[in-house]
Amino acid sequence: MQIRTLEEAVAELKRDPARPVQARVDDLTVELRAVAGEATSSPQRSAADVFAQIGPWEGESLDELLSFFSKARRQGGSRNVPEL
Repeated sequence: MQIRTLEEAVAELKRDPARPVQARVDDLTVELRAVAGEATSSPQRSAADVFAQIGPWEGESLDELLSFFSKARRQGGSRNVPEL
């Protein structure tokens, strides 16, 4: 992890609240992270951003994705989701 100033660390945490950041405060190195249960996603983050982050969805149509998720649900939900 890169060590930043406190201001830089807060700005980075606001950009990506899922990842903790380290900052230097006087002679201390501190780690900042968003607290679970708090509103951590920024309003401009879309569902497309989330899907892009968690999986290689490029090239699949909406119908293909809906079919994929429907089949996975019928097979037992997240326990039996096949690899893409």
